[in-house]
Amino acid sequence: MKFTIITATLNAAATIRDCVHSVMEQQAPGLELEHLILDGGSTDGTLAAIRACNSPFVHITAEPDSGVYHAFNRGLALASGEVVAFLNADDQYLPGALNAVAKAFDENTQPSCIHGNIEVTGRVIRPRRGLFSLGGARIYHPAAFMRRELLTTAGGFDTRFRIAADLDLFLRARQLAPFLHLDRPLARFALGGLSTRRFSPAQRELYAIMRKNDYSLPYAAFVTGAELLRSGGPFLIRSLTGTQGRV
Repeated sequence: MKFTIITATLNAAATIRDCVHSVMEQQAPGLELEHLILDGGSTDGTLAAIRACNSPFVHITAEPDSGVYHAFNRGLALASGEVVAFLNADDQYLPGALNAVAKAFDENTQPSCIHGNIEVTGRVIRPRRGLFSLGGARIYHPAAFMRRELLTTAGGFDTRFRIAADLDLFLRARQLAPFLHLDRPLARFALGGLSTRRFSPAQRELYAIMRKNDYSLPYAAFVTGAELLRSGGPFLIRSLTGTQGRV
């Protein structure tokens, strides 16, 4: 099974080595890897740091873009893997993650998206359940793996959303194909990204995304309002899909 991992970078020299090495360490029999890195114009040595890793899987595209989701869409257009995932420049895969996902795809032919838990500062965080899970679509994108044809059919990321376009994509994809939760941590998630730095704008996007995806105004307002009342660091990790890196 071939995996394409897409990473968007902009001045990520401090973290990109760990990200690239975490992909390199996923090598296992039967796995083919492609790591597409889309750099939007780094000036801090990011590209040199990537090249110093000597990864046989990395392919770099360096050109200006209009944000992380625009870069992700560019990567999706270049992807050749059967399964595609988006790994932030300051996140890493945990050992054996891709092998576990490949095995789950082989054993469960119906799901077109397999996702898992994330590790944050040593704690394992599972996706939301129940009323606030939006039908199981509120998953963590660093731990989500989707068949490329599903991503293409769903239409990629809506770049009008600057913080939580991944949630919008997951809501659309969830209507097209089943998701399967793999109850194990697959990625180490770094705090400090857009959703954690800009909580109120993230909540405004949550409301807008729910309305775009045909949730009623009262329900969208209820979910957004309830989460604002519960705002706080640990809650942010549980409630937002979030994107690390840049806009």
